[in-house]
Amino acid sequence: MTVSALMLCFSFGFSVSSHAQFGKNLLNSVKSAAKNSVSGNNSSSSSSSSSSSSASSSSSSSVLSSSSSAVSGAKEVLYVSVTTGGARNDGKSPDKPMKDLQKAIDAAGTDGTVILVAEGNYLGNLDRGYIENGIFGNASSLGKYVSIYGGYSTDFKSRDVLKYITKIQPTQPNANHLMTYRAHRAYGYTGPKGSAVIDGLVFDYGENNLYCAANPKDDRTGTPEGCLTGRYLALGESPAVAKVGNDNGNDYALAIDVEGDLRISNCVFVNCRDYGIQGGIGIGHVEVCNNVFVACRFAACQIEGRVATQNIEKVSFDFHHNTVLFTWTRTKEFEDMGQGFRFMNGIRTIDCHHNIFGCNSHCAVERCRFESDKNAEAKKVSNLHDNYFFANKADLELAGTGGSAIFVSASRIEEAEQIGPKYENNVELPNTEKAFMNAIDEAYLKGFLGLKIMSSQSYDANSAANQFNRAFGFNQQGTETIRPSMYCNKYPWEKSLKLFGTVKGYGAQLPDNKMVK
Repeated sequence: MTVSALMLCFSFGFSVSSHAQFGKNLLNSVKSAAKNSVSGNNSSSSSSSSSSSSASSSSSSSVLSSSSSAVSGAKEVLYVSVTTGGARNDGKSPDKPMKDLQKAIDAAGTDGTVILVAEGNYLGNLDRGYIENGIFGNASSLGKYVSIYGGYSTDFKSRDVLKYITKIQPTQPNANHLMTYRAHRAYGYTGPKGSAVIDGLVFDYGENNLYCAANPKDDRTGTPEGCLTGRYLALGESPAVAKVGNDNGNDYALAIDVEGDLRISNCVFVNCRDYGIQGGIGIGHVEVCNNVFVACRFAACQIEGRVATQNIEKVSFDFHHNTVLFTWTRTKEFEDMGQGFRFMNGIRTIDCHHNIFGCNSHCAVERCRFESDKNAEAKKVSNLHDNYFFANKADLELAGTGGSAIFVSASRIEEAEQIGPKYENNVELPNTEKAFMNAIDEAYLKGFLGLKIMSSQSYDANSAANQFNRAFGFNQQGTETIRPSMYCNKYPWEKSLKLFGTVKGYGAQLPDNKMVK
């Protein structure tokens, strides 16, 4: 029996239920099958899905080769190392790297500049906690088509994005997106379109987010045994429990606003408080491939087209070979959001394939939006094929009538008329994928599968307020307290790296680490 088949009964409720025991049984069944497997980011298991084996074998090599296609003949190369660089270096040679990634972006003199970034934590000018290319939301700020490659050793003689970790991980209060990336041509421009790459970076809000301090004995904290922190504290929430962290704002890990071609690859998005990747694209193509998304709020990836209706056919988006786990809802009440991937408007062709979607608290994939122009809607291509799913509340959400939602399991995606023309081979994760299950943090997985949402109500008919309300015909007042056993807790970012290369042909593969010259 596959993992998703075991999860048919899994749902969120507002009362104490048998979820904890059910989750324990699932976890034990998966872990016992994995006892003798090799755990770690260099392990690889073969696919056991006969329906998808041919597709996975052909796609495995293509995703790896695409990650090194970048910038032969770059007009300008800049080197950055936060540990060995100098504040006054020009960054034009490996032995004189810049210290600040932000300054390298600012110094890039031409479109097509390539920035190579050594291991370390990059926090912008004077460690402000964020990086900017262009001013987000400012139409007069065009930004630059610069490509950024992390994962280099400090001498720039070798590259390994899983060894030489290049991260943006603020530890001080930060109310900004970790990176904003804007790249547009001037109005009336008729030359070649721009292109750029963001590759080999770790985006982590986990050291900055505000959480309840870990205390499994206090239900108010929402702490599963073994997790690093208690539950996430939403903006403005201040419960009477100990807290850890600094700040919770409405910020994305990577906010994009681009036209032309952009590839985002070999990156990690972990503990993102509002989206992993969010933004818009103009005329061009965006490819998000070979990334790991873990413990993001709202959605892991949400990109919309920002063009006039007549230009939709010139916009496309490819989301493939990504691993998307533990996407959380907007609030601890589990009211809305919590999607792994969202099909958005303004894009002619979206191709979502060879991904792994697991433990997403609302749905793995959402296709609920429709173009206002019926002709544009009729021409849209919403491909969803060759993906693995497990333990999501729903694998696919569709819009129903009257504002309702239709939840579709992986095995029935081919019946969804909104999906296609490619819809084949969406299947449950085979329970033989032992290395993958071992790579997930066990305490976090166990906490999610045993998730309970407890509700308590309080009403005092004799309170001064209710006596007054009755006298004047107003509604009575009471309070309700909702306590989830877990909600968007901090995930150990180092363990997210182990999710690369654990399932052959599906999800994030091992990066090829080819040098960019």
